[in-house]
Amino acid sequence: MGTLEGNPAEYIRRPMSPWSTPPSLAARARGALLGHAAGNALGVPTEFLGTADRIARELPGGLQEVLRQDSEQSLYDDDLALTLVLAEELLQPEMDFRRLARRWIEWMRRDGRGIGIWTRTALEHIAQHDSPPGSTGGQAGNGPLSRCLPVALATHRTPANLVSGTYHTAILTHPDERCAWGAVAVNVAAARFLLGKRDFIPDVIEALRNNDAPDELLAAARRVPLETRDDLPVQGPNAGYAVHAMEIALWFAYHEPNLRRGLVWLVNAGGDTDTNAAIAGGLMGARDGELAVPAEWIAAVPGAEQIGALAERLVSAGQGSSTKLHDAESPC
Repeated sequence: MGTLEGNPAEYIRRPMSPWSTPPSLAARARGALLGHAAGNALGVPTEFLGTADRIARELPGGLQEVLRQDSEQSLYDDDLALTLVLAEELLQPEMDFRRLARRWIEWMRRDGRGIGIWTRTALEHIAQHDSPPGSTGGQAGNGPLSRCLPVALATHRTPANLVSGTYHTAILTHPDERCAWGAVAVNVAAARFLLGKRDFIPDVIEALRNNDAPDELLAAARRVPLETRDDLPVQGPNAGYAVHAMEIALWFAYHEPNLRRGLVWLVNAGGDTDTNAAIAGGLMGARDGELAVPAEWIAAVPGAEQIGALAERLVSAGQGSSTKLHDAESPC
């Protein structure tokens, strides 16, 4: 990820109010990728603390600001690092899943900070067999829901390409319908926000229903407008479950008007804090634009300006109807 190195203190926010006029497409795109990055960075310190009670004991007063975990050798943990590799690959003349997998494997072996057990297993399988695993063995982790966000930026105007591209990117490492369609649901919501729309639940439900997605995902999406925050499945042994991650992210995008408040709650609530905050941060950033993401959080993300520029390039590439990902049944 050498192209994204830089001094985060040099990041400068654009002088526009997020409340005076609706954010532009470029501002929404930057908000999506920077909201994802900031949410991830914010949640990393509490990722393995498990419960809200333990977080409160370890961090009296709660986690409110980014406590940086990066170094020169490791700029990002897995949620953001793999997302940025995908974003860069989407800007190539033609999307190549084999090349994408190869770059993910290179990052894993060079750094691999925070990478999930199953994602590592899947990438090692690809490295050995030059093909994705045929099954997850019943596991349905939330990784693809986080790292597939760039597909939404690149295909926000072409729903069929968004669905196909997201699905095939997800199954590259997670060949499970809950993971793949959960990622599609999140990206459908992100695309609606990029287009300046606020109502996204009907589109998510339609995409899931029309593609025979698992009933569990449909039920979770339908619950979102009716649930309270305390109903969300944040903690527990299934904290990293794809269906739960989708439900949590959609809930915050639907109910929580303040990105900072929402992400601070998430990273102090326990469970898979960094991934939950990354997915929810990406959606709320797409909804409200980059100025909704606290400046000090963005300044704590290495290469923030380059990440924002990458987001702008993705939506610019997606302005034409020709944006398309290769959708072969066997990506590798």
